[in-house]
Amino acid sequence: MQISLSPKMQKFVEEKVRAGLYASPNEVIEAGLESLEEKELFGDFEAGELSSLIAEGQRDLDDGRFEDGDVVFQKLRETSEARRRENKS
Repeated sequence: MQISLSPKMQKFVEEKVRAGLYASPNEVIEAGLESLEEKELFGDFEAGELSSLIAEGQRDLDDGRFEDGDVVFQKLRETSEARRRENKS
């Protein structure tokens, strides 16, 4: 596959490689496509926001701050049932 980039994007890619952030122009393009894929899969997060949220979740896990999924779903079912009972009253 062959692609064409605007002069602005060519310069951007070259700067990333020159700065040593990527080993080749292909790596820069692949990183951009991976970012687009993440955006489509997980939503529109600001740059670095998703990584930050994942890191926060990992810290919570490491510190023992989490609940078992079955417990969470049971609480949700109970809350939902309580609301249904209240609405019938």
